[in-house]
Amino acid sequence: MADAIVSFVLDQLTTTIVDKASEEVELLVDVEKEVTKLETNLRLIDTFLRDAEEKKRTDGLVKEWLDRLKEASYDMGDALDEWRTTVEIEALEAQNAASLKKALCNFISCFSIRRAYTHRKIALNIKEINQRLDDIVKKKEMYQLQLMSMPISNTINHLQQRPETSSLVDVSKLCGRDKEKADILNYLWGGSGENEAGELIPTISIVGMGGLGKTALAQLICNDDNVKKHFDRVIWVCVSDLFYEKKVARAIIQGLEKLTHGAAYGLESDPLQFLLERISRSIQGMKYFLVLDDVWDGNKGERWEGLKTTFKLGAPGSRILVTTRDVEVAKMMGSSSSQIISLEKLGDEQCWSIIKHLALEGRDNQNLEKIGREIAKKCKGLPLAAKTLGSHLKSKRIKQCFMYCALFHKDYEINRWVVIAQWMAMGYLGSDGNADLESKGNEYFHILVERSFFQDIEMFEGEIACCKMHDIVHDFARYLGENEFATKEINSDHSTIDGSKNRHLTVMIDEGIPFPTSISGAEKLRALRTFTGKDALTYEALGSLFNHCRRLRVLILGWPDGTDHFCKEIPEGIGKLIHLRLLYLRDGRKLESLPEALCNLLNLEFLDLLGCTNLKQLPDSIGKLINLRHLCTAGCSALTQYPEGLQKLTSLRYLSGLIARADRNNAKEFCLADLGNLKHLHELALKVVGNSIDMEQARKAQLQDIQWLSIFLAGSIQRADIIEALDPHRNIPNLGFYGNYWFSWGAVQLPDE
Repeated sequence: MADAIVSFVLDQLTTTIVDKASEEVELLVDVEKEVTKLETNLRLIDTFLRDAEEKKRTDGLVKEWLDRLKEASYDMGDALDEWRTTVEIEALEAQNAASLKKALCNFISCFSIRRAYTHRKIALNIKEINQRLDDIVKKKEMYQLQLMSMPISNTINHLQQRPETSSLVDVSKLCGRDKEKADILNYLWGGSGENEAGELIPTISIVGMGGLGKTALAQLICNDDNVKKHFDRVIWVCVSDLFYEKKVARAIIQGLEKLTHGAAYGLESDPLQFLLERISRSIQGMKYFLVLDDVWDGNKGERWEGLKTTFKLGAPGSRILVTTRDVEVAKMMGSSSSQIISLEKLGDEQCWSIIKHLALEGRDNQNLEKIGREIAKKCKGLPLAAKTLGSHLKSKRIKQCFMYCALFHKDYEINRWVVIAQWMAMGYLGSDGNADLESKGNEYFHILVERSFFQDIEMFEGEIACCKMHDIVHDFARYLGENEFATKEINSDHSTIDGSKNRHLTVMIDEGIPFPTSISGAEKLRALRTFTGKDALTYEALGSLFNHCRRLRVLILGWPDGTDHFCKEIPEGIGKLIHLRLLYLRDGRKLESLPEALCNLLNLEFLDLLGCTNLKQLPDSIGKLINLRHLCTAGCSALTQYPEGLQKLTSLRYLSGLIARADRNNAKEFCLADLGNLKHLHELALKVVGNSIDMEQARKAQLQDIQWLSIFLAGSIQRADIIEALDPHRNIPNLGFYGNYWFSWGAVQLPDE
């Protein structure tokens, strides 16, 4: 864990020096020398961190030393962030003062005094942290750190192995299971006997302990091109835990009829008999291949009998494949001894092949091979352990992203872009504000999918929309992050939450329980996610939160679940969170206004107000949020205009719920012409108001580089006029129009030039 933090601070240090703050170094008392010394110390520490990370497992003193290093590194990251933020604030204040010529002299005097005081304070802070690092470096000698392999065997033993799965996971590289695959395919082609119409469908079972790759093998079979051609329909159902007939039946219908997740949800209230009859109609005469993954409930065979009868209606050649840990479950599901494929553990060499492929991309690396082979022995023949551990030899950044996912509770549906936004806010994707960090985050996300960290994947328009984490992988992420990431469940009235050992915290509070008045260790928190009942986040609770959680990068206070999470107003104290990058206030249906102090958060990159239906206006000073990349006001139905300063937010990539006038009748309102300043905008959901359009002004919008555009016409302006005025490029991947009512449709054929 410490290696990732030190790497992050080194990256931040380099960016801070090279970027805007570099020109201010000479203004800070002795800070140039201190920063140089800081970089030297961190790079020295970084060279032996791997040894220390491994030795801490058995040496309490080394663990204590690493904990001190983590504390100092976090503090240094905050100090560098404060330094850079101070420079940006001063630049903005100086720019504003230049336009106030009458008050300029007085301002310069006050500004210079305050500036000197602030710089002095930051310089002393950096110097104090450097002294702590000096002491840490000196004490490294007493620990005689040496290169050691990772003793992970105890970890493997205690992890709970309960996966949530999907057939969509990429398993093109599966090691050591060629024979088992061939045996299963032989059964599928008729090796277990061809059933006649009305007979029970032959059922093949893959049996083995958790982590042996039962699901991966089944996924490999499902994605085989010959299997897809041989069967009319391939259906994947993740059973897991108890075998509930209705749950399984709904999943089968979803697979048979290729229903969306939303459409399948509509089956919730249907009785079991109705669902079984619907399955019967769908599979009548169909040669299907049904996979029931992770079947546990061996004591409820009678629940399976009703479904068995329904499956008889499939065409001859239909097959069922079951994965389970229990051979008795396999027999209960109808597999004979000859139809049971028992998976054995892999050899050390096969585990090493998996690790080598993932960690080294197949390349030879003598420095890592010795460690890798030792790790392969610790995997105890479990392919999942080899895949998980092998991946962590490669990238510190991906390791950080992976560990952060321990902040989501088990079985939580992780939205791809929401988690990428949080990675960005934490700085895991780098700190270059001009880079396309969203694409880098998307790349990391797909790497984690490829390595089987994410499963139960749901697709939308050909892209991954959301996913879940395999339970064993979630436990491993929590293990790697030690106490850094935690979830606290509050089901009774507590005045305090114990977060003293945590840096990233999810708080889940039952309905009717107020948010605690304090969080111990709040001053160290870097990420806070809350899931609360109605009105739990009072004005007083928020005020206390803002006053104590000054180091937050991520703050999620609301979620679109139909609950009024918080009060009408947000306290001015939110302006104290100078490190904040991401703020979600979703579904705050009582929220009517945002404080001007919010606009002091110069580091803010993500502001999400989705579903704040009573929000009447945005702060007038919103133009100060110069680093804002994503702004969402979709569903803010009481919002009638955007302030004119929005065009100053030139870092915006994503803008949803924007309200723009088609004319220039009100200089204080945002209009179409102002879009021309937002050069980096990729996605835009726009509401155009007004009954006439100023074509000359609207052409200044310059949307030629936009990739996703949705337009709602609130007035009497015609669609053709908007297309002519805004002139998006003809090959725009996604374009939709809405007018006075909402509907969704495919790409629009734009007129030729």
